[in-house]
Amino acid sequence: LDRMAAQLQRLRPARVLDAGCGEGYVYRGMRDRGVSAAWTGLDLSPGAIAFAAARHPDAQWETADLRRIARPDRSADLVLCSQVLEHIPQPEQVRDELARVSARWLLVSVPLEPLFRSICALTVAVGVGQDPGHVNFWTPRRFRSFIEAAGTLRHWERTSVYQIALVERR
Repeated sequence: LDRMAAQLQRLRPARVLDAGCGEGYVYRGMRDRGVSAAWTGLDLSPGAIAFAAARHPDAQWETADLRRIARPDRSADLVLCSQVLEHIPQPEQVRDELARVSARWLLVSVPLEPLFRSICALTVAVGVGQDPGHVNFWTPRRFRSFIEAAGTLRHWERTSVYQIALVERR
């Protein structure tokens, strides 16, 4: 969250679309770190959206399918998608839709593979974790190639178990 917030603070987008927002935890993390953009969260789960809306009425929350976002082209200054694409079959469709609704920036994070998968397998094996339901496994090379199809990669970094890309839309 610190690294994503640093990018948001540097870019200062007026309108952020949080694609796959879940229960609004990234939004709260960004607010706690001083990000003040107008925020819209989209998620497929009505329950997650209801939770986010109840906790954070100062943002806009909508149930939506990321494969077909009911928004005009270039309607958000920055589209943020954190820890979502690894759960979606055929993520290219979602990537292209995120790029379509972004006026300029995509900020995307996914797990770092093969490390993340190994850690998850170990936690499941010893009974302290569960399978996160990933269907895509993003090595740095694969992720960079995938995300560069949306625009020009302006920043890429990795943490101990995640990787983050900032893409300027074409």
